[in-house]
Amino acid sequence: MNSATRWRTAALLVMTIVLGSSPVAATEPRPGTVSPSQAPTDGAAPPSATLPSEGDADDPLCAPLLLDGNYGFGTHVVMRRLPTAADLNDLTAVQGFRQLLIALPQWPAGYAELRPLQQHVMPDGGEVVVLLPGWPPTREALAAWNMVGGNLRLIMVVGGPPADRALITELNRLRPLERVIAQMEYPSRSGFERLQRPLSFRVLKH
Repeated sequence: MNSATRWRTAALLVMTIVLGSSPVAATEPRPGTVSPSQAPTDGAAPPSATLPSEGDADDPLCAPLLLDGNYGFGTHVVMRRLPTAADLNDLTAVQGFRQLLIALPQWPAGYAELRPLQQHVMPDGGEVVVLLPGWPPTREALAAWNMVGGNLRLIMVVGGPPADRALITELNRLRPLERVIAQMEYPSRSGFERLQRPLSFRVLKH
């Protein structure tokens, strides 16, 4: 197999893995889902920048995202919820474990939900990548991720700039935040000027 074929195979594998669930599963409602209209307004995006609900077929975390330029070898474990301590312990039995990819339907409310990630030591060479939909519902939800150490990468997928532009300043203090992906019909850096993380855009066509 030549290098070009290996690259295409790796790219297809990563894009398939990041789907996280089949199109049928993506349309099924999940317990505890909070719709954008029910979420707290502290730091939330305006209605025009609100991402589709988690049960929507346009859920941005159910569409392929190319997350790494260097795919490497190993096993990627994908979850659509926060792992428990038992889930994390099970990772030691996964052959060639490289990455735990967590694509969450909503932001965790606070540190209590993230405690297992803080208390568990990942297998050697393993990392945690978390995809977060939209802007944090509260500043407590945002600050909680600063309390989680280890090899953690956060990637936010938002529908546009935040209603409260001061939220950008707080994002710049979020240590594990790697980058922000804005899913917008008309990509624009307006409202993101002060962001000190890589910003990329994605346009979803029907």
